[in-house]
Amino acid sequence: MAYYSLSLKHFRSYTDHTVRLVPSLNIIVGANGSGKTNLLEALYVLSLGASFRVGDKDLVQQGHEWFRLEAMYEDQQRIATYKVDGTPPKQFALDGIKKQRLLYQQRIPLVLFEPNELRFLNGSPQRRRDYIDALLGRLRPAGVRIRSHYERALMQRNTIVRHAAEQSHGIVDDQLFVWDIKLTEYAAVLIEQRLGLIQAWNEQLSDLYSRIADIPHDVRVVYKSDTNLKDYKTSLLQQLQAQRPRDIARGFTGVGPHRDDIVILLNGADAATSASRGELRTLVLALKMIELSLLNERHEKRPLLLFDDVFSELDAKRRRSLASLAKDFQTIITTTDADVLMDYFSTDHHVITTGRNL
Repeated sequence: MAYYSLSLKHFRSYTDHTVRLVPSLNIIVGANGSGKTNLLEALYVLSLGASFRVGDKDLVQQGHEWFRLEAMYEDQQRIATYKVDGTPPKQFALDGIKKQRLLYQQRIPLVLFEPNELRFLNGSPQRRRDYIDALLGRLRPAGVRIRSHYERALMQRNTIVRHAAEQSHGIVDDQLFVWDIKLTEYAAVLIEQRLGLIQAWNEQLSDLYSRIADIPHDVRVVYKSDTNLKDYKTSLLQQLQAQRPRDIARGFTGVGPHRDDIVILLNGADAATSASRGELRTLVLALKMIELSLLNERHEKRPLLLFDDVFSELDAKRRRSLASLAKDFQTIITTTDADVLMDYFSTDHHVITTGRNL
């Protein structure tokens, strides 16, 4: 399944622009700043409902109050519109049927590989938590709901904690107890989902990494938490109650899934601090391969592959791996030099040039 066209009006740098797409390889070529990534972002919005970079308002072309995206996905017309003063501001239409948001079944699975992904491992814990939870949300509907429930419960608890000094201890204790229970229930489900995904990673990561590197390696993902993972719900509830005075003093909840992290061990060492740039790229590429495999197994629609200017950052060995990853899927790659790709892709391809007639 594939996109066959994309039209943009007042979206980012595009005033009124249409491109043709083919089911195999699409190469978007142009200078930096010519709007290459904007085309990927438009497909991302049409597929999943939101940008991977900014909020909806920032997608509107400067000097205008709305944008419109339209595409043909197989025989389905997909439209996304946004009006700054609209009620609601953003709407979707699938074959003319209007939606305020894309439900799980209406989304198109995709894998995005962009420069920020290469900093995933040595970036902040928040970046890694967001990555794992976003992937969970694209693998199953409950993945989106459970994090949303957890974040709402956390917000309520933090509000009570921040205003605790203004209330009597009895009222605060009763209120916090209610939200401690809710928080631990949602947290336990979220942790179960995260650990399940990490198990799937660990079943494949060493083999994939070793194949890309051409040398055997041991790669393992470890979930880092201050809470006992074997009896998580009970342990977290005990921690929340024990740390209540400290949380009130600081004004926030100091324990829970929102404070956890994941660590990738490469031959026993923390890759974030010990791996070379080439090794980090190989790890991210292997994770993307697993992401693609999981999405392909879970969804009826074949995933779309979006690669934003990452080919130039990979050596020949990793370029071959990336090309093998893309061969059976509709792929859109941005680059400043299309010739760099030609030695690695044998499939039919379509070139789209940016920077003109925007």
